[in-house]
Amino acid sequence: MNAREEIVPAYGNHILLGAEFSGGFLEGGKLEFLPGLNCVIGGRGTGKTTILEFIRYTLGLMPELQRNSRSRAHSVVQNNLANGRVKLGIQTAHGMRYTADRPWNDECQVLNERGEITTISLDRDRIFKADIYSQNEIEQIATDTGFQLKLIDQFEEESIRRINGDISKLMRDINHSAGELLQINRQMQDLAETASELAAIEEKLKGFEQLSDGPDAEAINAAHAHKALRDRESQSLNALQTEIDAFSSRYQKGMSALMQKLNAHFNPEYLEGPNEAVFEAASSHVQYMLDEMIKNLPIIEELCQIAGTELSQLDEELKLRHGKQEQEYRDMVERSQEEQGRAAERNQIQKRHLEVTEARRQFEELKKQQAELSETHRTMTSKLSDLRDERFLLRRKVADRLTNQLDPMIRVTITQSGNRQAFADLLSEGLKGSGLRYASIVDKVVQNLSPEEVSTIIHRRDVKRLSDVAGLDEIRSARVIDLLSDNGFANRLEVVELDDLPRIELQDGEKYKDATALSTGQRCTTILPILLLESDRPLLIDQPEDNLDNAFIFDTIVKSIKKAKATRQLIFVTHNPNIPVLGEAERVFVLSSDGRRGRIQCAGSVDEVKGEIETLLEGGREAFLQRKERYGH
Repeated sequence: MNAREEIVPAYGNHILLGAEFSGGFLEGGKLEFLPGLNCVIGGRGTGKTTILEFIRYTLGLMPELQRNSRSRAHSVVQNNLANGRVKLGIQTAHGMRYTADRPWNDECQVLNERGEITTISLDRDRIFKADIYSQNEIEQIATDTGFQLKLIDQFEEESIRRINGDISKLMRDINHSAGELLQINRQMQDLAETASELAAIEEKLKGFEQLSDGPDAEAINAAHAHKALRDRESQSLNALQTEIDAFSSRYQKGMSALMQKLNAHFNPEYLEGPNEAVFEAASSHVQYMLDEMIKNLPIIEELCQIAGTELSQLDEELKLRHGKQEQEYRDMVERSQEEQGRAAERNQIQKRHLEVTEARRQFEELKKQQAELSETHRTMTSKLSDLRDERFLLRRKVADRLTNQLDPMIRVTITQSGNRQAFADLLSEGLKGSGLRYASIVDKVVQNLSPEEVSTIIHRRDVKRLSDVAGLDEIRSARVIDLLSDNGFANRLEVVELDDLPRIELQDGEKYKDATALSTGQRCTTILPILLLESDRPLLIDQPEDNLDNAFIFDTIVKSIKKAKATRQLIFVTHNPNIPVLGEAERVFVLSSDGRRGRIQCAGSVDEVKGEIETLLEGGREAFLQRKERYGH
């Protein structure tokens, strides 16, 4: 979409150049926006709100607030766009111009200045930014601290997004690490009981060794040890053969499955359609890869067969060796009257000794892995804490800046990890179905401990610490720890996200009141000045004057608009004349409707459409004159 050159601002902001509508309620409508203040006015049912929702839909910026807001916005677009399309002219902060073209229920296409299709995605690449608020969304921000946090984050959007991305990746790594640790711990528990038998078994073997005396004692002891070892040797060689056979089978089946999956993506219709060349090239590349892999398949099979043959031969050799060694063992036992009597029992103990020794070896190996992984895990959780600290400092800087800019009317503060609801929910999940009256336990724990402290209590089974904090007897405290010890719950506590808690307050006399506790009008009074602060993004609001009295609009909002429009683009749908008139709107769009279609009746400066402003927003010229006669102004 091409717009007039004079609408391009001197400052490096994102700018909406214009909008065109084909089909639907606003068929043929066209708007060219200017930098500064743009106002859309008109009677009820003329499509004012529809324009804002069309823009939001095309940019992929549908409401993130309450579900009914999203549903309402989608309904407005669906009902009024029908089979039509919206085209938006946009200019990025870097001066690049594009056209965003989107029909209902389809993807947005982005065209460059020459009208050529690009691969840019507005959702993914975020080349263009705008702040858009429909009716009641401003009040919703005032009533929900989560929405307030998103509002604060907008002022450090890129840095917060980077940190959030790093946090998300780190949390995935930590959760994976926690899963590995949990698996290692379970394996160690399984091995621990077996490994603990080692001392007792070695003591029994010593008893047998002491009973053996004479010149052959040393040879007899060694022979018993080797007999137990022979079973393990045979099992090990057979296991090697089994693993190789299984790998060969998996490789062949995997190749077959891969070919089927890849070929399934080449629909014959693609190879006969308008993009035949693309899919023929894709098919060629995939087939080349498969051909090369298939070429290697005989090599893999041959290597497996060679190894299998060699192992079979070695197995035969081992059997011969074992047979000879077993014969020598039996001859040795037969020569000793004493050994004959206890040989069977000693062999059983010797076999168990070998099993327990292997369990102890595996246990020690897992212990090393556990130590290394635990250190890595601690490093990652420490990094996670650092990232959350970094994010909080950015948010606090924003809060301080907002307070300074809006002082004394509005005050913004933020408490790190102040929203502990996720912590409470996680504890409740762990204790649910336990038969305990856990609500009061959860409340006390959440009020007095951090998730990390609770995780430490679980790991250390610190029954007394939990008893002191939660006011429980030690039996119930131990029960709570047992419940929270299952399924890696302690590790989940290490990464639970406790949102920073914002507090936005409005001055009321000598006191400040929290936005969540204010009346509807006061809530909008609190949030709207924040939205009007300097930004490089266009600000679009549907009826910003809703629930605000004219005195506040005149005294505060109009002044904020005049200041804001010098550095950012504003597009407001409004019924209040003070906004376009006193705000000195650069452009006013006047909408009308015949009941079937809406249209752009006219557009121009405040002076150029003053007649329409008088008629639509003030009740006509006669109403102006009567107010002047009654009030003297």
